[in-house]
Amino acid sequence: MSGNIKTIKFTAVLSAVFAILTYIITLNVEVAFFAPNWPWISNNFALTVCGGIFASTLVVMLCEVQKYLSNKSSCENYLFYQTVYLYLAMFLIQKITKEFIDAPTEAVSENLLEDNVQIAQCQLNAIQGVDYTTFSSKNELLTVQHNFCSGVVPKIKSFLSVNNYLKRAILTVQIANVEQFGVKKPITTTDPLIFQTLSIINEKSLSLIADISNYLQSIDNACHNRFAWEVQKQKIHEGYTSIFTAGRFEDFLKQGE
Repeated sequence: MSGNIKTIKFTAVLSAVFAILTYIITLNVEVAFFAPNWPWISNNFALTVCGGIFASTLVVMLCEVQKYLSNKSSCENYLFYQTVYLYLAMFLIQKITKEFIDAPTEAVSENLLEDNVQIAQCQLNAIQGVDYTTFSSKNELLTVQHNFCSGVVPKIKSFLSVNNYLKRAILTVQIANVEQFGVKKPITTTDPLIFQTLSIINEKSLSLIADISNYLQSIDNACHNRFAWEVQKQKIHEGYTSIFTAGRFEDFLKQGE
């Protein structure tokens, strides 16, 4: 979008300059306040050249304006839906973490959050890479995006290191179990360290999910509610299936019966 704006400004200035020159030459044809006495140029020739350049730059400018409006809408769509994927990844991290906190008999694996953490990292890069630029620096969505990228994004990036902290907690408990019992034991939230780690992840993710939701609502407001974020958010929440019931191995085996 920044390239569109530069082209529009350049062609607008060029078009204005040659529009003024065309007007001056037209007056000169009528009034003849300046009559060039050169064999290789005339008022008619100058009028044709300046008028042609003016018309050409005007057409280019109008085409760039149309392209700018199209790119603006596309950027808004891209920005919104990439953020929805980020919200979904963070939402899954929170729900999965909470389920294991509430299920102390379930074994916690090292890669429990890995997939969703990677998705969230990719979405953050996509959001920050959006070239959303407008003519007005006070554009509502431009301000919202700047505040999100400068304020919330760093907090999310810091949070996404929780996958490493969880792995460290699991490794610490495994070492303690081997030293105490001589064997590896399933790691569950009955262990205080695992419970504390998942509880911190759960609390932080809830706060960040709220920030992302507010950002999505701000995008929706700036775009005249064309995305209906509240409706989409409700569908995401209603469509969640427990990790302990979705894709169970027992259900897979039943398909062969």
